Amino acid sequence: MKRNEKIADRADISLKTMYFNRYLLIRYILALFFFTNLYWFLSLLLSDSSLFFIPALLLIFIIISTVEQTKILNNHTNNAVYTKNCFKLLFFTNICLIFTVYFDFTFQRLYPFLVDKIASKVSVLFVLLAGILLCFFTLQRLYKIKNNKDKQYKRIKEYEKILKL
Repeated sequence: MKRNEKIADRADISLKTMYFNRYLLIRYILALFFFTNLYWFLSLLLSDSSLFFIPALLLIFIIISTVEQTKILNNHTNNAVYTKNCFKLLFFTNICLIFTVYFDFTFQRLYPFLVDKIASKVSVLFVLLAGILLCFFTLQRLYKIKNNKDKQYKRIKEYEKILKL
């Protein structure tokens, strides 16, 4: 292989990686939601709660979104539809779950691993609000990526100018 071909291959790999890394923070947040919902699902399952389907459904959407994120490496896209829909679902689910904190019966069925006290409810509210903020932040980031307004895109274009592509 000639030296110029090696350089061209490295440049292609670099560009592919740079486009893929636009979604890096989103993948980390997705992993956080995956493990949070997995833990919640297992605890509901082990406690024989009939509401185990809520985290199970969220896990399915998260897995679909993870598959989409994996495919982005080889087939770059600015519009990660499944990921966007997943975070919208997580956003609205967290909003709905906030209201369940006020009902003792529902709280006990959704969070059987917690004692039904004010401190537990405040902790759950904090986690749900953090989830809402993460979803909102991620949806904003996905919007910027879709419209090529993210900082990483500007860096990619500068790199392409250097490479004269």
